Parts: sequence; C-alpha cells; structure tokens
Amino acid sequence: NESEIYFADYQWQKNIEKYNLRITSGVTNEIVYGRSELFQGNNSRKNHAVYTQIDKKWGKLNISLGTRYEYFNINSETDHVVDGDTINNMKVGKPVFRSGLNYQIAKATFLRSSWGQGYRFPSMAELFIRATQSGLEIYPNPGLKPESGWSSEIGIKQGIKTGEWIGYIDVAAFLMQYNDMMEFTFGRWEDIPNDPVAGIGFKSLNVGKTQISGIEISLTGQGEITNNLTINILGGYTYMNPVPMDPNEIYETLETPMWIDLDGDNILEEVSELTYNNSSSNPSTLKYRYKHIAKLDVELIYKKISLGTSFRYNDFMSNIDRFFTEYYVGGDDGLIPGLNAAREEFKNGDLIIDMRSGYQYNEMIRFGIVVNNLLNREYMSRPADMKPPRTFAVQCNLKI
Repeated sequence: NESEIYFADYQWQKNIEKYNLRITSGVTNEIVYGRSELFQGNNSRKNHAVYTQIDKKWGKLNISLGTRYEYFNINSETDHVVDGDTINNMKVGKPVFRSGLNYQIAKATFLRSSWGQGYRFPSMAELFIRATQSGLEIYPNPGLKPESGWSSEIGIKQGIKTGEWIGYIDVAAFLMQYNDMMEFTFGRWEDIPNDPVAGIGFKSLNVGKTQISGIEISLTGQGEITNNLTINILGGYTYMNPVPMDPNEIYETLETPMWIDLDGDNILEEVSELTYNNSSSNPSTLKYRYKHIAKLDVELIYKKISLGTSFRYNDFMSNIDRFFTEYYVGGDDGLIPGLNAAREEFKNGDLIIDMRSGYQYNEMIRFGIVVNNLLNREYMSRPADMKPPRTFAVQCNLKI
C-alpha cells in the first residue's frame, strides 16, 4: 500500500469585544492518493469544507452557533457496477449545523447542552478494499451510501476543592441517531461452485436507521497527601444503549443464500434477505458493541518515583453476526470452533489491570517499567481476536 496525503487549513477569527462576540471561519482541504492491490488499483479522495461559527457571551451564558459544508469526491481507476450502472466516480456535498449552550450556575458549576448534525462519507477501504485475513475475505462495496445523523447532549460539570485536593465531576446524558449507518456485516457475497463455504466474509453495509443513547460520568482529581506525596486520579464510566430502529428492515439481499438455524431447532432455513433480526445473535442491540465501559487510573508520585495502576472494564459483547454462532453448512459449534464456548465462559465481561512505575533520574532522563494485563487474563476485543497475555516492558525516555 502506498498513499500520499495533502492537507491545508485556513482559519480566520475576529473578536468583537463591544458585543462579547467571536466569529471563526475557515476552509479545510484534504486530498488523498492511494495505490494498492487491496484497493483494486489507484484511487483518490478529495474532501473540501468551509465553516463558520459564532460564539456569543451574555453574562454567565455562552452561546455557540455553527455551520459547515462538506464536499467529497472519490475517483477509482477501476470501473464498479452500482445498481446496474458502471461508475468510477462518486461525489456528494452536504451542509451540517450545530449549536451549544454553556451556563455558569455557581462558581465551579457549569451546565451545558448541545445539538449537532454529523455526516460521514465512506472511506476508500469501505468502498474498494478486497483482502483475505486468515482465509476470511473482506469485500468491497462501491455502492455504499454516506452516513448522516445528529447528536445531542446535556451535562453538568462540578468543580471540587477540599484542602489540597482539586478536581471535577462531569455527568452527561447523550442521544444520537444515524441514517444509513455503515457497519461491517458477515455474509456470503460471492458464489463459488462446488464450495459451500467459499465467498463468505465481511462487507460494509448501510444497515438503516439506528439510535444510541446513554450516560457518561467522568472524574478527575489531583492532590497532595503529604508534602512529598501526590495522587492523581482519572476515571470514567459510560453506559450506552445502541439499538436498530427497525430490526425487520431488509438492508441487503444476498445473491447466494446462506443456511442457518433461525429458531434453534436444528432445522436449517434459507436466508437471502438480511435484517437485524435474522443476522444477529441478539438483535436488541447493535453488533460488536459494549453497553458498559469503565476506566480508572490512579498514580502516586513520591519525589522522583511514580507508581500507577489502571483498571479497564467492558461488559459482554452480546450481539455479533449470527453466522459465527450458528453453523450453516454442518456441525454444531458455530462457524469458528470454540467461539460459543469462549463467549459462554467470559459472559461476565473483562477486567484488565495494568501497572507502571517510573523514576525521574534528572530533567532529561526517565526510567520506567510497564506491566500490561497484570493478571494474565484471557480476553478478546471481538470474537476470535485474542488480545496479548501479560507483557513486561522496560523503558528509558530521553527528553532533549
């Protein structure tokens, strides 16, 4: 793979102090040239945008209003067939808008809310990449539609100060909706005669309208325990509820049907029209996502010595492609042997602990020891993607 990226950004800002007003405008340009067999030849992507934002302060209230126009253009030296037409160029433009409010309720208490639109054009990888990973194909989808949507948030940030301890707690609720959301989906995308398992793999698809709601809590603090001992704390918790808005919507039709056990009665049924209900192990949530994520990092600093530990937790990934868990050409242990047993064993989620220590020799040199996955836990970031066991690293950082 070989690529070149050209990027230019110009920003202009004007403060009108008389009206407590700030105007920010700019232009962003990015051009990418990619050459790779994975992308089926030479391709280029151009992204141009112009934007303006107005920030106004009214006493303790700050107001932001902004807009941005995005333009994308992708060219491919390879002709692709989309809806019966042969094309090698795709271009689209769309305006998006955003707004935000921030109000200071008390000396260290801030209330905020925001609403904004989003727009994402498919990447060259999603459109054109074709690759084999351990025998599993990744298929291109040149007919992929851009993803659009909006997000909103309301939150409160509270500062804390007790003696030598300072920090803040931030609590926010969010709601996001997407149209034509893009998601890599497993299926049989190519018919190869006399080989019932050939032609299967992942392809990026538009899966319809989706919604993600939740709440996020974060904590940051720093303080002195004694004159020479300092503690730093950084933590956060996120709850998300990612759901398909219409799980019965047909978002893709397979040219070559697949056979799966839809009802768990060991009777294989033909599937050619993909919906969230028939392609998911748990259609009540979006695929390959966690609902609960938590992180905590604590560091003690004594003179030139530091000792820190971090905790990372995620719950069980309840929804994956159904074809992984229910074998459709024979056998009873899913497409990947051992996958169902592993999912059952680790259904309570994963807690990973890392540790680190350091010694600041002088202003230029620092030594460190890092232990990742301290408990040597067996875990996967996604099905069949085993993460590293306990690892040790010795570091020497030189600052010039």
